[in-house]
Amino acid sequence: MKAVIFVVHGSQIRQKNKALAKLINQVSEILGAYADLYQIAYLERQADTIEVVTQRVVIAGADELVIVPVLLFPALHALVDIPTQINDALGEFSKVKVKFLKTFAEEPAVFEILLDRIKEIDNYFPNAEIILLAHGTRHFAEAEAGLSRVAKRLSQHTAKIVRPVDYLGKKTYQSVIKGNLQHSIPQVVLPFFIYDGVLVEKIYHSVQSLSPLSEIPFVETLALDQRIVSALVNVIQKEKQFDTNFVKLTT
Repeated sequence: MKAVIFVVHGSQIRQKNKALAKLINQVSEILGAYADLYQIAYLERQADTIEVVTQRVVIAGADELVIVPVLLFPALHALVDIPTQINDALGEFSKVKVKFLKTFAEEPAVFEILLDRIKEIDNYFPNAEIILLAHGTRHFAEAEAGLSRVAKRLSQHTAKIVRPVDYLGKKTYQSVIKGNLQHSIPQVVLPFFIYDGVLVEKIYHSVQSLSPLSEIPFVETLALDQRIVSALVNVIQKEKQFDTNFVKLTT
């Protein structure tokens, strides 16, 4: 018996959890007979933890698990926390086969959402640089590399300057935005997150603090766009896995 476990971060905002769960349920409906069981597990803030959900499906008879990180980039959660918690939860069930799939930031459907955001920006700020701002990580190099690939493709498709920056990794957003302000270069921040929430609001205020005299335009996230369903379906149907040895930056 095959079970798919979607692992999400979990939000402090209840409505965001419900909305994301609704999208994931659509993924499950599309996949249909691909698996016998579909479950959502949370990294934080919910009773359905990875341990609880993993043991639930195994006790129900699952002997094959497909783990889907509903996360944009490969960082500590996708590469360390999720595999560790899954393996710990399996415990004595050592015969259960587990397949860890990749994150979905570089899926074509996500790229289309970002293109639409840039088109919207171009309607109001045609000369602005796009600041593609992602969460970032201090632990692995691949998240930054993936963000750079997305930014490069966007720039090639739109003929606009798209600067990949992160909030928590090298904190490159500060130097890039400050540099543009110093040289009077118009810029718009495109937050590369699945939905807006507490963290995105915090990032918004951090960005605005860099420009006390004028507001820096800040557009919508992926905002749980319906095309996220297509992105996840594509990852699962093709069982896409990471094909690299990850470069760990810190312990």
